[in-house]
Amino acid sequence: MTLFFFPHAGGSAKSYASFKRFLPKDLNVLTLELSGRFTRSSEPLLHDIPSCITDLFEKQPELTELGRDGDYAVFGHSMGTVLACEFVRQIREKGLPAPKHVFLSSKNAPDEGLHCFGEIENATDEEIIAFFAKNSMTSAPVIPDAELAAQLNRILCNDVRMAERYEVTPDEVQFGCDLTVIYGTEDPMLQTADMHGWARFTDKSCDVKRFSGGHFYYTEHKEAVCAIIRETLGLA
Repeated sequence: MTLFFFPHAGGSAKSYASFKRFLPKDLNVLTLELSGRFTRSSEPLLHDIPSCITDLFEKQPELTELGRDGDYAVFGHSMGTVLACEFVRQIREKGLPAPKHVFLSSKNAPDEGLHCFGEIENATDEEIIAFFAKNSMTSAPVIPDAELAAQLNRILCNDVRMAERYEVTPDEVQFGCDLTVIYGTEDPMLQTADMHGWARFTDKSCDVKRFSGGHFYYTEHKEAVCAIIRETLGLA
């Protein structure tokens, strides 16, 4: 069994490194790195969700082997949920098998029309950064290096814009597997969201689980979240 992790806005493959402590050693965990950041910082920063997934298929040979070496599952947090949507849309186009399970964390369904900003094209970088700082919606520690902080903020703003622009309907994307939706009850983005709306994107089951905490609720509940992953995938 392989578990693919898709990053949140401003995140990287490193964002999920600590999850491995609580997952079985025989689970093949692959944390995906988008172009233009961290281990791929020399590559161009991409500006839309479909391009990010197309690029991953080109650069990650593991993705083209889907279903040939056993079952696989997907976990996406925040922006990672829309990456997961586009990932499934493209695997359907390629005729590849659907995942065994998809875990969707801290974001409403993409057809709900619920956004951080009324019109993302009019939001400045300063407004995006201030919004995320005010609502404790970043998992990164304070960066004393001004140049590095500016680079990370540039990635964050780019990611927020492409995640906000991405919209698909259930007619365009069907996961074809059971879903588990997880979120924090104090997440400022989700106070008016219907997290059961993800059920529209599958003809299988959609189980919604809540934890105390905000957008990055899992920092306090990582072991419990990994227990859900293990039990759901039959790895307990």
